[in-house]
Amino acid sequence: MMKKLSIVFLFLLVSTNLVSQWKYSNAKNIKDDVVITYDVVYDRVLSEKQKKLSYFKKEIIVIFNKDKLLEKRYSNSKNYDFSTLLDYDKELTYSLARSYTTKTGIINKFKNPVKEVILQEEEIENIIGIPCQVYETKIKGEIRKVYTTKKFGLRYIKQFNAQGFLLKYTTNDKYLGPYTVTAKKIYYTKLPAKTYSLEGYTIRTTEEQKQYVIDAKKHSNERKEQALERLGELSPKYSVRSIQGNKFKSKDLIGKVVVLNFWFTTCPPCKKELPHLNKLKEKFKGKDVVFIAIALDDEYKIDTFLKRNPFNYDIVEDGRWIAEKFDVKAYPSNIIIDKKGNYQFYKIGYKSNITEAMSYTIEKYLKD
Repeated sequence: MMKKLSIVFLFLLVSTNLVSQWKYSNAKNIKDDVVITYDVVYDRVLSEKQKKLSYFKKEIIVIFNKDKLLEKRYSNSKNYDFSTLLDYDKELTYSLARSYTTKTGIINKFKNPVKEVILQEEEIENIIGIPCQVYETKIKGEIRKVYTTKKFGLRYIKQFNAQGFLLKYTTNDKYLGPYTVTAKKIYYTKLPAKTYSLEGYTIRTTEEQKQYVIDAKKHSNERKEQALERLGELSPKYSVRSIQGNKFKSKDLIGKVVVLNFWFTTCPPCKKELPHLNKLKEKFKGKDVVFIAIALDDEYKIDTFLKRNPFNYDIVEDGRWIAEKFDVKAYPSNIIIDKKGNYQFYKIGYKSNITEAMSYTIEKYLKD
């Protein structure tokens, strides 16, 4: 009997320690969702160019209930969205990244933080009206303060080996330097369960993500090699009609240089190169060069996009089938076909000098 009681006591002790590591007893008092908005202030003045970087943070919003916490980091970049989801029941953290085309996450177990702090026992500070315990730590050799509260019952401390829920702290960005994050507003509400959903995300372990990056780079290199092998080969036959009402048949374009761009409206690098492609088309105005853009989108989406993003090529809608003919699997892709109908240029992805390389190829084969 005593042996059974000892086992039960040991189980309860371990369970209690597991709970107290990341949740406190008052976590059960969280009835609805809590939303806290944080200001982000960098120590040094940043340039406008630095503020456009994906790792620049202009605001952080933390949303949580008694079981899950979602930290959303906002920047001026429209290409990516970064967030972190903490699951307190399973003690798992998900580092999430979302772009226009992909939603990925890296899963890890909760880990003890490594940044040591010293509790200032006699010091109390109010942040958004909530009394906080104060810690001190070193950031880039300087003493900085960290403020936490146990009001909410969750341990949200990021890299700091502290207790409680962070309401103010200073940390360092590798590229932009130290910055201070301070809670400025709090409110309570009832949010839908999907707020914390991982639906649509591809979740990988750290090791799986490393292998994925290696494989993706390998596949990218293979595609580039295959593109180079096509140079000089006869391009596929095609017949298309642009949304501008112009018809193009490959057999009718013999004697002209044909420039093809493969793109879609929610592709950030595709959008980035549009002004350069427009200048390229203008440069060869009146020459024997035809510029055709093969879009994956339907016409109504293209029309909406063009109102804010002019693109002066003849645009073909719903062109996935043409992309398959040309074996295009990554976007943007730019292809140049000479006057005899042969591939002479096949580049995958956006590069800052893409139009200079295209211009050189067009001029070269206009002379032939």
